[in-house]
Amino acid sequence: MKIDTLSAFDPTPLFPTTPKQPKSIIDIFPKPKSNGIDIYNLLNNMLQMRFALIQWSPNKVTTDIDSGANYERYLQFPNAQMSAIVSTIVSPTDSNDTKMFKIEQWVQHNIQYVSDEKNYGTSELWAYPTMTLSKGTGDCEDGAFLMHSLALAAGVPYDRIRTYGGIVYADEWGLTTGGHAWTSYQRETDNKWVITDWCYWAKNTPISEREPMSADEKYIDDFFFVDATKTVETPYENRVRYASFQKGTFRNLFV
Repeated sequence: MKIDTLSAFDPTPLFPTTPKQPKSIIDIFPKPKSNGIDIYNLLNNMLQMRFALIQWSPNKVTTDIDSGANYERYLQFPNAQMSAIVSTIVSPTDSNDTKMFKIEQWVQHNIQYVSDEKNYGTSELWAYPTMTLSKGTGDCEDGAFLMHSLALAAGVPYDRIRTYGGIVYADEWGLTTGGHAWTSYQRETDNKWVITDWCYWAKNTPISEREPMSADEKYIDDFFFVDATKTVETPYENRVRYASFQKGTFRNLFV
């Protein structure tokens, strides 16, 4: 089904934005100018609360319960336009790893990162992949949903592709943590989940050479993931990325 109308997303804390869009390819918070109670400090408190939940709820881990959020509606599959585009990107004889790599690289080179404010005149809007293709522009979740939809059209198994919503670390740019969306793929070589990101520290290394998502500390935490059938909340998932925190040596992400 092709959808051409805009779909305004009800703003949530999952993808926070700033009044003035920072000069970056991701949606992030600026560093706080005071020590008062603001959204920046609330994010810090939220992370510590989530760590406590992880510590005290070890038996509640789940990865297959549909939350009912229905974010999977932003994936377009089956879709004739996705099938037509992907037929020019991959070969039917390609492995799934090769298909995912080619699709990621195509999105990186053919979609330009543009903020929702500049693209649609609103602080937050999740675009359908056909809209992103039509404009040739989008922000993090727009490109992620496009990549995900193209992979489905290419025949990559739906249970090997997830689009995540969470927070990332970006201090190398002189910035702090912030909301981001990215697509992850379970590669065939070792069944590890790896990040296929089109706009945040985009990679061009082979899928087989990438570190697992669980070991990449730039991707601090995820709040949910989307596959072709459901949206799953992930409040107890990320023990690996909190390992150094548990040892008392977690890097300070908030100064």
